[in-house]
Amino acid sequence: MLHSSNTALDDQSTTDAQASDTNRARREMLELNVRQKDFYESRFEAQQVARVAPERAANTATNVWSRLRTKLVDLRRSMGVEDDLYELHQEWMSDIKDARVLDLGCFAGNHLSLWIAENCADYTGIDLSEQATGILEAELRKRNLPHARAYAQDFLANDYPDNHFDLIYAYSVLHHLKNMTVFLEEMHRILKPGGQIISFDPMMTEPANRLARRVYRPMQSDRDWEWPFTHSTFRLLCRYFEVVDQRGLLGMVKLGFPFQLVPGLEGVGRKVGQAALPLTIAPRGVSTCRFSCAGK
Repeated sequence: MLHSSNTALDDQSTTDAQASDTNRARREMLELNVRQKDFYESRFEAQQVARVAPERAANTATNVWSRLRTKLVDLRRSMGVEDDLYELHQEWMSDIKDARVLDLGCFAGNHLSLWIAENCADYTGIDLSEQATGILEAELRKRNLPHARAYAQDFLANDYPDNHFDLIYAYSVLHHLKNMTVFLEEMHRILKPGGQIISFDPMMTEPANRLARRVYRPMQSDRDWEWPFTHSTFRLLCRYFEVVDQRGLLGMVKLGFPFQLVPGLEGVGRKVGQAALPLTIAPRGVSTCRFSCAGK
């Protein structure tokens, strides 16, 4: 009997320690998100000036990286990879007319934000940036969508009920989390049984990408909240959700990227990237995933 009591006490101590670790991690992430909010407010302010403009919260290296990333996005768009991605996400969402959707990290509205809001039963868009969500909220009101709203909210400080959402759309969001466990537990809590997450995030599984990021990271202004996916990330995700589908995008297409940096050779870059497109194997470059909250 004494042995059983000691075991129970040990189990309780373990549970208390785990809860303490989780709470500490949550507090640290909330504090970090205050800095992250200022960083993305500065990005919003810069984008009001020009598509690529210096950001006040970013150093020179990060501003240069942003310009290079814009060139890469241009390559992706010119080859139709971006359109293919959004079509895939719409296919994965299927019929959302009765769905309650959380557009997580929506900023001023991603490519599908308004489409989702117009086609679902209930839409909530949240982001750290008050300025950016204000733009999206104004557009939702302009389109007379009373079932939709957008506002500034730290996801880790939300008060959503358990089992509340049918779908979480997380476009370029999950890789901003160093301690993903706390975030995954919260997503698992608010998703209904059978609910889904659709994500899109950069990878660190390709050698060239990994090398470039490791060289850049010591100079990176936003390194504290930039954590591209690794194979370990996917193993952690699988502890909470079932991976229904996963696609690698871009990957070998980046062979055409150097040509994008030379004026007049953008067309060559597109042709090289197009030729390399069939060589892309998941997961490389960037990855989009569809997770299910099964077994809840």
